[in-house]
Amino acid sequence: MVSCGNTVLSMPTLSFKTRPAEAKAIRAAARSRGLSVSEYLRRAVLARPVRAKRVHVRFKPGRVVIEGASDAPTLTSADVAVALYE
Repeated sequence: MVSCGNTVLSMPTLSFKTRPAEAKAIRAAARSRGLSVSEYLRRAVLARPVRAKRVHVRFKPGRVVIEGASDAPTLTSADVAVALYE
């Protein structure tokens, strides 16, 4: 279903038969572009460009994503590794 404001529209489902090797190739092509199989096929059939999906990076490595309490001890990668392997 697709939501359009307060209205919910149902979307038809299409299915088709294919050989296992073809299904594998379609899935691999979609995955390599970061797309679902549905989106990959829509773009291919409807003459939309089938390019890789843009990855939007909203954070930089090393940036604080979740901040703990000001009096909480610092948690390092080494602390996490020890906790996971104990």
